[in-house]
Amino acid sequence: MSPAHPLASLSSSNLFFSPLPPNHEPPAGKANHGRYMLTIPWSAASGWGQARIEPRHELAFDPLSGVLQYAVTCFEGMKCYKTDQGDLRLFRPEKNFDRFKRSAARLGLPNKWDNAELVDLLCKLLALEAPLVPTGDGSNLYIRPTLLETSEGYGIKETAFASEALLYVVTTLNLGKGLYASSEAPGKGIRLDACRDYIRAWPGGTGSYKLGANYGTVSVAKKPGFAMSLWLHSHDGEDYLSEAGAMNVWIIKQAADGYLEFITMGLDNGIVLPGITRESLIELLNDHAAGKSSVPLPGLPTKLRVVERDISMSEIVTSIEDGSLKGMFGCGTGVVVVQIGEIQYQDKIHKIPHNPLIQILRDTVTGIQRGKIEHPWSYKVPEWDGSGAEKDREEDNVLA
Repeated sequence: MSPAHPLASLSSSNLFFSPLPPNHEPPAGKANHGRYMLTIPWSAASGWGQARIEPRHELAFDPLSGVLQYAVTCFEGMKCYKTDQGDLRLFRPEKNFDRFKRSAARLGLPNKWDNAELVDLLCKLLALEAPLVPTGDGSNLYIRPTLLETSEGYGIKETAFASEALLYVVTTLNLGKGLYASSEAPGKGIRLDACRDYIRAWPGGTGSYKLGANYGTVSVAKKPGFAMSLWLHSHDGEDYLSEAGAMNVWIIKQAADGYLEFITMGLDNGIVLPGITRESLIELLNDHAAGKSSVPLPGLPTKLRVVERDISMSEIVTSIEDGSLKGMFGCGTGVVVVQIGEIQYQDKIHKIPHNPLIQILRDTVTGIQRGKIEHPWSYKVPEWDGSGAEKDREEDNVLA
C-alpha cells in the first residue's frame, strides 16, 4: 500500500547543527577521529528525516534490529584531501554515492536520494573538520558513509525491505597511509597470501556490493607477514583472482603483438567490486592509448590496451616464468595504487617484477585527488562554519 502522503526526500535545506562545546576534548584513544558526525534517519512511513551534524557520539539499536541480527548494513569508503593552497577536495563523490545506492538496494535498504543533496551535507561535515585534514603526501581524512537497518529484523518478515534505517557519516585520519608509499622503489611492493581456504565472493553472490558482511567474515584469513589476502575463486579446477584484501587487482603483461596490456578482472560475474579507482584508471589508460587524454601519463607507451577478463593463478605463474608478466598492482580508495611484490601460492613464494609505470599511475591519480592536476574529478569542498544559522532556543543548536 502506498503511503497517504509523499515520502520526504533527503534534503540539506533543514540541516540541524549542534556545535562542539567550548571545552571539548576528544575521548581517550579517539584523537584521530573526526569531531563531528552526520546522521539522517529514514522510515518507510515518512521517508528521510532531518539531517543532523552533531559531536561524534555512540549509537544505540534494538537488540533485534536488522543490523545486529543479520548484518544488514552497507558502506562506502571516501577520502578528503587538502591541497597546497589549503582547500579541501573530494574525488568523484557522486560515483561513491551511486555505488552506495546499489549496495543499499541489494539489502532492501532505502536507496532513493539526490546525490547532490548528500554531497552538500557531506561537504558541510568536512568543512567543520578542515583543521584536522592533513596536507602531506599520503595523508587524508578518511570518510565512512554507512547505511544500516535499525528496525526489527528478527525472524521471517512480511516484507524483505527495512521499515527503519539510519544513514550516518564519520571520519578518521589516514586510512591506508601505511601501505601508500610501498610502490615507490624496487623490492618494496606488498606481500599477498593467495587464500584457498576462505572464499570472499562467488558468481551470483554479493561480492560486487560493498556490504559489511563481505569484509568482516573473511578478515580471519589474513596470515602473519602478509599485507592482506589475495582472494581466489575456483572454476573447473582452476584458481582465479577475485580481489586483494579490499582492492581491485591488475597485472601488466607483454602481449605477443607488442602491446603492453593492463589486465583486470571484469565485472560480469558479480564477484569483483566496481571500484572508483579501478574505473578511473581504465578511463585514463584508454584515453592515453587513444591519444585524447587531457592528463599526461609520461613514460607510458601509447601502444597499450586495457583488458577486462578473468586472471588465473596458473597464468600468473607461467607469465613469471616466461617473462611476459611485467608487474602487478592493486588499487582502491585506501591505498590508491600500490605495487604487489610477492604472492604466496600453494606454499611457494612468487616474486612479481617491479614496474615504474605503476608509480606513474599512482602519482597521476593522487595528483588529481590533491588538486595538483586540474581535472573535473577533483571536487572542491565549499567553506562552511555553521554560521548564519537560526538558533534553536531549547537545545541551543542551529538550524542551517
